[in-house]
Amino acid sequence: MSNDSEYSKWEHFVPRVYLKGFSEIKKKKSKEKSLTWAFNVKTMQPINCQVDIEDFCAEDNLYELRNKEGEFLARNTIEKAFSRIEAKCGTVIEEIKTKSKNEKCLMCPNILSEDDKSILIILMTMLLFRDPNTIDYGVKILQKMNPDMDEREARNHTLLNLLPLGVDSEWDENTIIRNVVEKYSGMEAQIGIASDDVIITSDRPIIEWPPKETELLNRPQAVAFPLTSRLVLYLFPIEHDQQIGRSFFFELSEEQIKDIQTQVAVCAREWIFSRDELTDEQMERIREGRNR
Repeated sequence: MSNDSEYSKWEHFVPRVYLKGFSEIKKKKSKEKSLTWAFNVKTMQPINCQVDIEDFCAEDNLYELRNKEGEFLARNTIEKAFSRIEAKCGTVIEEIKTKSKNEKCLMCPNILSEDDKSILIILMTMLLFRDPNTIDYGVKILQKMNPDMDEREARNHTLLNLLPLGVDSEWDENTIIRNVVEKYSGMEAQIGIASDDVIITSDRPIIEWPPKETELLNRPQAVAFPLTSRLVLYLFPIEHDQQIGRSFFFELSEEQIKDIQTQVAVCAREWIFSRDELTDEQMERIREGRNR
C-alpha cells in the first residue's frame, strides 16, 4: 500500500509557477519563498505584509477522484497532468519576459510559435474551469440533469471534463476545455508591456470582453491575461487574411493599465495579487471595480 506522504494533498487551482510572476523571491529561515501582496475582495482589505504564494489558491484533494467507498482513484493523476502543462507554461512565460527586454524583439511582428501560443491558451482554459466554484457548479448541473447521480459520481465526471488536453486522447474530444481551446485558437495575440510592476492578477485571472452580436464563432471581442507584473497577453478575433498591422509587443498606456487593474478586480474570486504593495489609488480602483 502506498504511503500518503508520496502524494500531494494541497492542490492549487492557480499554479504557483504563474503566481511567481507577481511575487519576489526572498529567503525565510534559509529557504527561498515567493512572496506577494494580497488584497481580499470580500473584506475589501489588504493583508498588511507579504504572503507566500504557496498558501493561496489551493484546497486539500481538490482534483481527486473517489470510488463508492470514498477511497481515492488514480490519486494525483489530474494534479500531475496539470503540473506537466504548468511547467511548459512557465518556460514560455520566461521566454516572453526575456524577449520583452530585447530591443531587437520589440519590433518583431510575432515572437510566439504556434506551440507556445497553444500552451498559453491551454493554461488559460484550465484556469477558467479548474477553480472550486466552477467544479461545484458543474456538480450541481450534472445532478440536476441526472437526478439519480450522487455527488461523488457527479464530481468525478466534472473533474474528468477538466483534464488538460493530452492526458487521454479519446476523452479529449468531448471535454469542455476542448471547446474553449478551439475558440481561443482562432484569435491573434499581442503582449502589452508596462515599465513598472503595476500589473496585478487574481485567483480568477482571465478577462473576457463579450462577443459582438455579429460574431458567428462565439469569440470574445478581446481576452486579456496578465502574464507577469509587467506583461499582459491580449487575444483578438482577427481573421486569417487580416494583419494586426503593428508589432507583437506594445507599450501599455496609463489608461490601459488602469483598465486591466479594474477588470482584474471585477473578475476576482476572492484574492488579488501584486508584486509591489498596492497604492491607495490602486486599492480605490479595485473597490470601484468590485462595485460595478
